[in-house]
Amino acid sequence: WRQRREVKKGGKKEAGFSGKHRIKGIKRHFLVDGNGNPLSFAVSEANHNDQRHILDAADGIRIGKRKRKPKRLGLDKGYDSEPLREALRKRRITPICSYRKNHVSIKRGRPPKDRREKRYCRQRWKVERTFSWTNNNRRLDRMLEKTQRSYRAFIRVYIVKHYLRRLYKR
Repeated sequence: WRQRREVKKGGKKEAGFSGKHRIKGIKRHFLVDGNGNPLSFAVSEANHNDQRHILDAADGIRIGKRKRKPKRLGLDKGYDSEPLREALRKRRITPICSYRKNHVSIKRGRPPKDRREKRYCRQRWKVERTFSWTNNNRRLDRMLEKTQRSYRAFIRVYIVKHYLRRLYKR
């Protein structure tokens, strides 16, 4: 899942130009669990394709020093491509992604399991809720940082704050 953000003028080298929206900006890619809690994230330039950085986010899930990976990964149509599906399957992750109208797939043997997993695509609202929770922090919503490195650090601080708040409620 991704979200595009406009960038302040100082961060020219760190942000790409989005031709569709005609602004300079970044994209945030979040991996969340079934309750909308962030597990991992990646930050990329707005002019890059969505599919470039989702594998970085999927590989970035860690619990302690152990790397973890999800069994299934629900994606929106922006991530629909056969090379991405193959890369996820090589990592033993089942891609659950809606096909675009102009999707062309190469048929090889049996159909993949991801066609049967439609119910996970109905939970996109949980990811959108995570983006809105993130945007409650003004510094993350407005992209006031000049570099992606400092922006990533503030997202990590937000994730720690989020989990501390969840622990405090219990």
